[in-house]
Amino acid sequence: MSLYASSVLAKAQVKGTQAWTSPETRAKQPTVMAMAVKNSVIAIPAPEIARVHENRVVDINFFSKIAAGAGTAKAAYHTGSVGDSAKQNLTYVTTVEKFTIPYKLADNNVFGYEEIFNNQYNQAWQNLLARQDSAALAYLIANRCQLTAANLATPLAASGAGTWSDVNKALEITSANKNLRVQKAESFLKARYFNGGYDAVVDLQTAADLSFLLNQGAGNNQNTAFQFGQTAFVPTPEIVASEYALGGMIIMPKATFAGIVWNDKQNLKGVNVGGREGLLTTATDPFGYGVRADVSVYTERTDSSADLNGGSTQDFKDEYEITLTVAYATAPLTTANDGVAHLVGITA
Repeated sequence: MSLYASSVLAKAQVKGTQAWTSPETRAKQPTVMAMAVKNSVIAIPAPEIARVHENRVVDINFFSKIAAGAGTAKAAYHTGSVGDSAKQNLTYVTTVEKFTIPYKLADNNVFGYEEIFNNQYNQAWQNLLARQDSAALAYLIANRCQLTAANLATPLAASGAGTWSDVNKALEITSANKNLRVQKAESFLKARYFNGGYDAVVDLQTAADLSFLLNQGAGNNQNTAFQFGQTAFVPTPEIVASEYALGGMIIMPKATFAGIVWNDKQNLKGVNVGGREGLLTTATDPFGYGVRADVSVYTERTDSSADLNGGSTQDFKDEYEITLTVAYATAPLTTANDGVAHLVGITA
């Protein structure tokens, strides 16, 4: 046998660069969740402190609106009504991602243990963030204003913004006015006495349209949002409203949508009992969104011989669980079926 045939490697193995592997490991950017979490600091002071256990209910108390009176003259003995308050219950959304790494897996692999861990850890976080982002958008849609056109007749007439669909619970703007959708939506909210700045979640079609209009003049980009008048827009790759093929968005008064992150008390404290029982701790997401998850880790003996590529009858494995818990809330309104978030769609 010549030319060293017996010692030729069966396969050449190299590691792909980050740029090479990024298409496979691409992830959704959790823009809606990030907006909610950022707003929580502004909207609600530290509700996470009140929830000391996952079974504990948390209520946010707020003042109810006092209806205007009808008086037109002074009285010697005047009596008035006493105001009231109401409360809003927080519902928490929990997402969990788990992964396992046998110790001997890396012994017969081009990737080392740390590389395998980093890959699985980062992708677990990507999945957690994407799932929470979908939950944030679903919350907004479910809790949007669902009044009827009859209830909204006055603000619709005052703003001239468009028509209200009782079927889709949305402000509808014709395609002829789609370049004015922002101004129309802002006018409608102002007619409902929601003044000041606004936040809007927009689908990618709407984001592209608005970006084009925005860049006809001076543009402004900040993080994942861009400004247009009084409104800051957050694009999402999800479909905001399937009923509106020409684009949809959800617009609301600024900082009225919040995401409150919660962590278990023992995880915050940090518990390390060693051995099979392992570790309870927390970790901040590695992508800079500022959310903290509960982490549970333990090690146990295992027979990984079923994995013919790197297993062994005598092996150990690390079990990881990462849990991200967020409560989503919009600023409360006591009127039944009302909400600060408003769906806006473009019709033909």
